[in-house]
Amino acid sequence: MNEGNHLLSLIAASEDEFPEEFIEWLPNNLHVWNAFVSQAFKVINRGFKHYSARTIIHVLRHHSMISETSENQWKINDHHSPWFARLFDLRYPAYKGLWEFRRTKQRGIHGNQSAT
Repeated sequence: MNEGNHLLSLIAASEDEFPEEFIEWLPNNLHVWNAFVSQAFKVINRGFKHYSARTIIHVLRHHSMISETSENQWKINDHHSPWFARLFDLRYPAYKGLWEFRRTKQRGIHGNQSAT
């Protein structure tokens, strides 16, 4: 099973926790997911026990803006950061606890993480 299919199967097992918009967006943006994972592991390897998925998303957006042409810049909705964090926890359960989840208004479940 390739990584994209594996991620979608993890989401399917917890589909009530992910908005349809994110589920549709992810398969065409696995490069963003891979960059998020890379940054998350850099944070973990530096010894952080808690971090912000939103900060990682902002770093990725910044790097895309300064290194890509305007038509190639990554389209990353900052509202996706809780879903990146939740998917990271599903994909890499040994690192649960890196993100702090809060209740969301939209789905009535945990979804947003703290800033640090």
